[in-house]
Amino acid sequence: MNHAGRLGMLRARIETPLLVSKAPNLRYLTGFTGSNGFLLAKASGTSVFVTDGRYGEMAEALVAELPDTDLVVYTSGMWDVFRSLVEGIGTITLESDGVTWSFATEFAAETGVETVAGSGAVEELRRAKDAEEIAALDKAAAAGDAAFAALGRFTDRSITEAELGWRLIDVMRSHGGDAATWEPIVAAGAGASIPHYRSGRKPVGSGLLLLDYGCVFDGYHSDMTRTVWLEGVPDPEMSRVYQAVHESQAAGIAAIGPGVACGDVDEAVRAVLRGYGYEKQFLHSTGHGVGLEIHEPPWIRRGNDDLLAEGDAVTVEPGVYLPGIGGVRIEDMVVVTGSGGRLLTSSPKAMWQ
Repeated sequence: MNHAGRLGMLRARIETPLLVSKAPNLRYLTGFTGSNGFLLAKASGTSVFVTDGRYGEMAEALVAELPDTDLVVYTSGMWDVFRSLVEGIGTITLESDGVTWSFATEFAAETGVETVAGSGAVEELRRAKDAEEIAALDKAAAAGDAAFAALGRFTDRSITEAELGWRLIDVMRSHGGDAATWEPIVAAGAGASIPHYRSGRKPVGSGLLLLDYGCVFDGYHSDMTRTVWLEGVPDPEMSRVYQAVHESQAAGIAAIGPGVACGDVDEAVRAVLRGYGYEKQFLHSTGHGVGLEIHEPPWIRRGNDDLLAEGDAVTVEPGVYLPGIGGVRIEDMVVVTGSGGRLLTSSPKAMWQ
């Protein structure tokens, strides 16, 4: 990953020194994966990476690859370090969603420097995925596809939702994916009517089954949902719901392209569901960006005028939910190219398995 180039782009975009502390942003800029790190990025002069003794050796190798960046490793006296680093700086920007309120107030009190809240400087850079990032997303998605392909090998009526989720994780790990920070959603029967259902000890049975899961490869996430009917003839009502969701998802994917408003992709999905009479049963937005975080910009939702751009990686995941009966969601990851959208996930979408 081109960490040096990314840090250079950040320095060109900021005026006030920025203390980067949000873990995905630190990883994006430096490759650091520890639990305690700070990057004091400056528009000019030398930037400084700060961590504690646990990560000194790791950080030394990473910082060596970054131009005009020093490393400070402390074993005690963190505030002494920061007081020294910000001496002569009038104002410093803290990431508003990367620090706690107590850290922000204590930082100002301990250093005497004026702090201002900022957000989006690094996230805006992260949004457009480069070739290496897309390759990582591809591999994470491929591991998810491998888990879906293995579904028939370990699904029987007696396996519980939670056990099936663990099996999916095992397959993804065997194909190079690391476990995600969120548990798979495995929802059988009426449980599929709850969009963020919590899987439990309920047997999956032989009917409706919704699977929403993913993994991580080199820090980059995958996210996919499939809804299937395991045995026999599907319920007629759920079959109609499935057809509506399938068509709406296809319309959303077809709408993706550079310069297209996120809200227009959402509307393409809703228009199909509206025609089937199911729009009110669509309980969430159409999708979200995915990368170093499982949910990140851009947001594919109603009324969002933000324009998609080449390199955006997003999900398209319409769903229809009928309380007490069941639900259907179909989700794929799509990367925006110069000519439209390219699917990263490729598992079959037939309801009958």
